[in-house]
Amino acid sequence: MAFEFLISSGSVDITPRRPVMLGGYNKRTAPFTAIAGRLEANVLLIKGPSSRVVIVSTDLLYPGETLRARLIEELGLTDDGDELFFCASHTHFAPMTAPSMPRLGVADDEYVQYVATRLTGLIKSIEHQGEPFVCNYHEGRANHSMNRRLVRFRVTRSGLAKSSGLGPNPIGDRDESVRILEFTRPNGKPGAILWNYACHPTDFPEFLQVSPEYPGIVRSRLRSEFGDIPILFMQGFAGDVRPPFSGRSAGIVGLLRRVLVGPQFRKPLDSEWENWSNSLADSVVSFARSVPRILKIDSLMTKRVHVPENEFAAGGSGNKSLIWHLVDCGSFRIVGINAEPVVKYRRLLERVLSEKPLLTAGCIDQPICYLPTDNMIPERGYEVEGFRTLFDFDARFQDRLQDAIVRPLTEALSEPEPSDWKTPIRASAEAS
Repeated sequence: MAFEFLISSGSVDITPRRPVMLGGYNKRTAPFTAIAGRLEANVLLIKGPSSRVVIVSTDLLYPGETLRARLIEELGLTDDGDELFFCASHTHFAPMTAPSMPRLGVADDEYVQYVATRLTGLIKSIEHQGEPFVCNYHEGRANHSMNRRLVRFRVTRSGLAKSSGLGPNPIGDRDESVRILEFTRPNGKPGAILWNYACHPTDFPEFLQVSPEYPGIVRSRLRSEFGDIPILFMQGFAGDVRPPFSGRSAGIVGLLRRVLVGPQFRKPLDSEWENWSNSLADSVVSFARSVPRILKIDSLMTKRVHVPENEFAAGGSGNKSLIWHLVDCGSFRIVGINAEPVVKYRRLLERVLSEKPLLTAGCIDQPICYLPTDNMIPERGYEVEGFRTLFDFDARFQDRLQDAIVRPLTEALSEPEPSDWKTPIRASAEAS
């Protein structure tokens, strides 16, 4: 007889039990001083009779290579871990879990193991559960972010020159679409929600406090509307977008910065950040309440596509590959990458993957770099060069890199029935 795909889901608290260093900024020199909000990991498991994918969403800057490796080992997964889609909200106010990036925060091994243990226990507790569901897809435009890559004439060491810097760019590209997958039980009760939006979670006002940032505010609002269910968040391709808090900095230093480098972002007041986060949460809830598009998971395929460093950059160690992680559920796709891509990469994928809903996630696994596009290379700026020391990325991007990065993904997706994809199971098949 024909089989159905089943889901199970769950949540677990991963708030640190003692002060440790937070990840996200190189200017932090002390552990956190308070906990402003609880951190969570949320899991969605989709499975057929001989296939599954485990989607893990965490309130972390990045998952990190150590945490991913421990989950793969403790769960007994294959070495490449195709069935583990591991993403982070990218909050800049959670303990660091990526040991290879100490300039962004020193990872505490005890905390990394704590998260691994909590996640392993959660996944094992739900892996033998599962029930049928209806998948509802919603989409809406939030209009809550600002492009942060500003190209203008600036005073540089060589004189007045046109260059890129971090600053509010109202006409710059943004991805304001909020994409929501709502998994509902046959009795109509919500079971889990996965939502996707592109905006850096960088502006929580308290520099030394733990916070899930705006994804936590949205999570609380969704639960107030849909019940105490797992809420997964996927950070979109947000390499050049952030919250829109801009304005004049006070004093002579602020004046000089405006003259020399142009308009600036600023730290928001507590009330400003709360109003902005709650406004975004209101928008997400309204989208989740809209008339949905009904999706059916009729197949489940996963694949990890490696792009070697020498395909898109030169002069580095050669051991930092980009990895696309694909999850194809028949009626929708999820695509993640271990980097911080700028918004245009979403546009590039949409050109070839427009026939079905697509959720895109940066900051999966162990990110190795930012991803600028071809036109950004001569403009330089943070996304091209400024991040390199913080990420320990020695290579220099090639002048034309975006095709080399996107092509392997599109080639893999163009295969009608890829024999090397994991779990190529279709719901129209007969169970044996």
